[in-house]
Amino acid sequence: DLFELKKGKRLTKAQLKKRPGGVPFIGAIDSNNGVSANVDTAIHKGGTITVNYNGSVADAFYQPFPFWASDDVNVLYPKFEMLPAVALFIATVIKREKYRFNFGRKWHLQRMRKSKIHLPVNSEGKPDFSFMTAFIHSLPFSTQIDENPSRYSS
Repeated sequence: DLFELKKGKRLTKAQLKKRPGGVPFIGAIDSNNGVSANVDTAIHKGGTITVNYNGSVADAFYQPFPFWASDDVNVLYPKFEMLPAVALFIATVIKREKYRFNFGRKWHLQRMRKSKIHLPVNSEGKPDFSFMTAFIHSLPFSTQIDENPSRYSS
């Protein structure tokens, strides 16, 4: 209910034009924030979360900048104003679901739409974004988080 889910798009090796310093290409890997190359064109906005459904299943990353996601990756577009600290919290919670999925039980779009993630809630039963933000900002190195998401969404 919190996100609109979109699928990434395939790029064949012939179509993949690597460009140093270009747009991040998000693949189904478990490191480097999912970035496996740089390409010419972005197809997704920044300020979203990517989740691998193939390859390194259930690895999730916050993407602050516009990017291209491979077809092995689903992209979560928030239906609320998602600050980077909240995105990092939610991506971590999503990664904790990794044990439920694997190569034989992929977290494809249909399965993901039926999935629930467990987030802290406030007294009204709504997601407690204030708690999530405060928690992330209590961690070491949290001063490195850029909390200006508006400049990433184009």
